[in-house]
Amino acid sequence: MRLICRAMALTAVILMAALVMAAASACGGGTTTSSPTTNGLERKSAADVLKAAAGALRAAASVHITGSYPSGRVDLRMTGSSSTGRIEQGGVPMEVTVIGGTLYVKADQAGLKMLGVPQPFQRQDAGRWLNLGAQDFKGLTLADISSQLAARPSPLEPKVRQAMLNGRKVVVISWQNGEKLYVANTGPAYPLRGESMGQNAGVVNYTEYGAPVHITAPSNAIAVT
Repeated sequence: MRLICRAMALTAVILMAALVMAAASACGGGTTTSSPTTNGLERKSAADVLKAAAGALRAAASVHITGSYPSGRVDLRMTGSSSTGRIEQGGVPMEVTVIGGTLYVKADQAGLKMLGVPQPFQRQDAGRWLNLGAQDFKGLTLADISSQLAARPSPLEPKVRQAMLNGRKVVVISWQNGEKLYVANTGPAYPLRGESMGQNAGVVNYTEYGAPVHITAPSNAIAVT
């Protein structure tokens, strides 16, 4: 049955609100000069840099994404079509694992209720891993995140600027709504850090690209059918 219509809408909102935000203002700034060690993004349009960043994220072997925003937090390790980690929404934490389209969730009773899990499971299986089966959802794979990153609705400022982020050369993409994205200006065009302003202000970090990640299904997960 389509148990996870509400659950997937929730995870999409949680993740997209956090993961496709743009880059941090508190991590350095100022213009730097071009050097032979850059990857050339400083000479490209913002649209082309964004396309390159989305492609690099999609092609990454793995990434660790952490973020905080007004209504919650996210901490996920992602590789290919799999991910695992922790999401918090409205003060309600939940652990999630996705492997090849199958969603596993562990949460307390409030979390299971938020996800739309039937009441018998809410009462009996709070705090245990549940196998919610193969679901049509978006937001928990590298392909999902990179697609959303490339499809931001606000218009882009046409040019990027060079800056430094934690001692590393970056180029900064700016949207007209105030969002920004820092993208590596050396090596692959990885997105590195994000920030949005205003009501949905928050910070997202993209780290540990290519680090070994081995994601397995939780043992003894209870199938919800």
